[in-house]
Amino acid sequence: MPLSDKEIRDLKPTDKRQKKGVGDSLFVVVESVGRGGGKSFIGRTRFPPGRSGKEVEVRIGVYGRGAGKWTLLAARKEWERIRDWSRESGRDPREARAGEDQGPSKTLDDAIQGFLSTKTSLKEFTLTNYRRQLENQVTEVIPATTPLRELEWDNGGREKVVALREYIEDRGSYDQAFRVQKVLAQALDFAILAGWMRRNQNPATKQKGEESKHDPKHHPHIQWEQVPELLEAIHLNRCSGHVQSVMALKFLLMTFLRAGALARLEWKWISRKDNLLVIPGTTPGLKRTKKTEDLPHHVPLTKEMNALLKQAKQMNGHLPYVFGPVREQSRYPHLDPESPNNLLKGLGYREVLRAHGWRSLPLTAGQEVLKAPHDIIQRQMGHLIGDKVRKAYDKSLMLEERRDFLEQWCKLLVKNGLKI
Repeated sequence: MPLSDKEIRDLKPTDKRQKKGVGDSLFVVVESVGRGGGKSFIGRTRFPPGRSGKEVEVRIGVYGRGAGKWTLLAARKEWERIRDWSRESGRDPREARAGEDQGPSKTLDDAIQGFLSTKTSLKEFTLTNYRRQLENQVTEVIPATTPLRELEWDNGGREKVVALREYIEDRGSYDQAFRVQKVLAQALDFAILAGWMRRNQNPATKQKGEESKHDPKHHPHIQWEQVPELLEAIHLNRCSGHVQSVMALKFLLMTFLRAGALARLEWKWISRKDNLLVIPGTTPGLKRTKKTEDLPHHVPLTKEMNALLKQAKQMNGHLPYVFGPVREQSRYPHLDPESPNNLLKGLGYREVLRAHGWRSLPLTAGQEVLKAPHDIIQRQMGHLIGDKVRKAYDKSLMLEERRDFLEQWCKLLVKNGLKI
């Protein structure tokens, strides 16, 4: 017997995908718990008509009441319309809904709000957490107005999801990064079920080999006890790394800038009057969001940093960039952002340390060895999180405290073997 509307409402998701008939080759699909448990209607028919035709599925949309959703009665009428249209036109029934209000006009916000509206049965705490993750953390990196078609895997959506995950991981929240990715995947599954995105195009779906929590292999890093050995390896430079890469890596160790921003540093950003490096918030590698890209990142310059910048000026003073390319045929007018990592690989640290992994040391050694306040270290690492940080940023840059921390940090590196 075909299901009634009440029976559809009462269907509960399980660990497997369910498909139940509701009459006239129309079905309600209940996704598995792991895929969000959403319900949607699909119709099945043969095209061309007859036994020789290929069986095709036509997605009607998400079950429910309200804008963009389909009741059982409405889905039946739509399925009847589609079949009549196909018979009269002789065209594939899947074309009947092509171009309707389900594609490019739908945005990430539509997916988020639609998904959340299906989760009203959840505990208030869980629903609030989902909303916070999607509306605050996800949209910090991926604007809510992003068209869903731009988020499809084939259209570069995976790169956006990776950027989101790295943005959260930069704050040391490795577990949270994957939790946010998981709930985003559920929201985009909702969009797929609604017909707003193509099937098998969810860029947030967990891939084989991805860890559900922080794994040291993700951003290889070393312990503070291993720093003297690293500094000696850089000084000896037995792999004959290019001098531009060596200078850049040393500057990275002192400033813990991300490699993308480090490679793009320009001389005009240095204020000799204030002894300060001011990096525009729009610089790739700073990981600013739309809300914070107008906030520059400040690096108080120490004696050791200035000594290295003097060497770089002698070599690259004719360039707008502090660190120049290592090859004439480089695709960048400045240092390749991968150069620090390539140098580390050459020094034997391929599976031990990446440039990004170095950023974990200031948070640990900075507090444990130098007894520096956590807030000062976070600010110097360029961590900006939401509107509360903007208010704190506007109130005080705390540059003197940050300068004191960096001076202590550079002296500690020199004490452990850093040679400029």
